[in-house]
Amino acid sequence: MTPMKPQSRGRDAHLMGTLSLRQLARRWNISRKALRHMLGRQELSFVQIRGKFRVPLEEIERYERGREKDSE
Repeated sequence: MTPMKPQSRGRDAHLMGTLSLRQLARRWNISRKALRHMLGRQELSFVQIRGKFRVPLEEIERYERGREKDSE
């Protein structure tokens, strides 16, 4: 008999609607260090969950809309 796998908790509900710095760096094709500088300059708002920085999707979309307007 094979051992039972622990039930997957799925994605934590409090992480839904946010991206990690790694995920956002890939999305924007920049370094995590550059993102940390943006957070430090308060260009992006963020939350800390379990000691990790997370950026809400609403904030990402707000920033991207602003960048689109700047490039016009």
